Amino acid sequence: MDKEKQDPEKTVYQTSEIITTKVYKVSSEQKEELDRLSTEKLEKLREGAIPKIRERYEQLVKLQQQPKVDDGGKPPGDSANEGR
Repeated sequence: MDKEKQDPEKTVYQTSEIITTKVYKVSSEQKEELDRLSTEKLEKLREGAIPKIRERYEQLVKLQQQPKVDDGGKPPGDSANEGR
């Protein structure tokens, strides 16, 4: 039992159902076309992602540049100057 826990790749599971999967033969031309299409799709996704990432980055930079507000609803520098 301890050996099975140490080496999970050698664990065998028994099921009562038959596992099937469909396999399609693809010609080299079809494979090249599918590879080209997946590459184009990936490039389009990257092109769309870059502006979104820049926009989020700019929003984060703006939020970090704003002065932090303390519990009183005023910037921390103003609470020290109230008594003057």
